[in-house]
Amino acid sequence: MKKIIWIDVGTHFAQEHSSIFGSSFSFYLFVFKRFISGGLLKRGRFVSYSELMKIFKARAKIRKRKERFFSIFVEANKEIVQKKKFYPKADLLFNIALTEDDSRPAVITKLYFGKGNIFGEGSSLFENKYESIDQDYMTTLGISSETFFQELGEFLDSRFGDYDVLLRLNCEGVEDNVIYSAHKYFANKLKLICGSLKDVEELKGLDAADRLNLYLKDNQLPFVSFSSGIYSWHIAHTTISNLLERDI
Repeated sequence: MKKIIWIDVGTHFAQEHSSIFGSSFSFYLFVFKRFISGGLLKRGRFVSYSELMKIFKARAKIRKRKERFFSIFVEANKEIVQKKKFYPKADLLFNIALTEDDSRPAVITKLYFGKGNIFGEGSSLFENKYESIDQDYMTTLGISSETFFQELGEFLDSRFGDYDVLLRLNCEGVEDNVIYSAHKYFANKLKLICGSLKDVEELKGLDAADRLNLYLKDNQLPFVSFSSGIYSWHIAHTTISNLLERDI
C-alpha cells in the first residue's frame, strides 16, 4: 500500500488536518455553527449546498482510507506544541521553524507573534510583517528547509520506499523556499501543494511571487487553497481525496 505523506508546515492548531481527520462530532458542530453564522446571519463566508455535499463526500472517502496517510507536523511555536490536544493525529511532530539560509543548517531565531498574540495565527520569522516597533516574539530553533527536507526524504525513503507527498503550508513568508526545497528532494513524489501563498508577495514582493507561480507552472506542481475557512474545504478535500485514486 503506497503511503501519502502529509507534511504540514506551519500547522498552528492543525485546523486543516482536523477538518478531515478530527472527531466527527467537532466537525459537524463546526459546520453547524458556520451555517448559523455565515449561512443564516451572513456573518462571514459560508458554502453552497453543493459545495457542502462535496466536503461531506470527500471527507468520508478519505477517512475510510485514513491508513494510507502518514502525517508530519512542523510548528515553530512551542506554546502551541505543548498543548498536545491539538496534535493527536500526528505521526511525527517537529517543534522547529524552517528557514531560508542554507549556509546555516541550524540557527536560534525569533518567531514574531501575529498582532502580539502568542497563540494567534500569523506568527512569522519576518519582523517587518507587522508595524509594531516593540513586536513580541519567542525564541525558537530554525532548521534550513534544505537540511530538513534532505533528512526527511532519507528517513521516508528508508521507512516507506515508494510514497506520495502532500505538502500543506502556511508559514508566513517562507512558502517559496519550502516548496523549492521540498521539490528538490521529493521530485515527482510531490503530488499536491495546498495552503496559502499570499505572504510571499506581501513580504517579499511581486517578483518573488511571480517566480514561485512560474516554478509551479513549469514543474506542473498543482496548488489549491486550503485554510481554516470552510469555504476552501470543498476543493481541498476533493483534491486530496483524488490522491487516493493513484497507485495503491
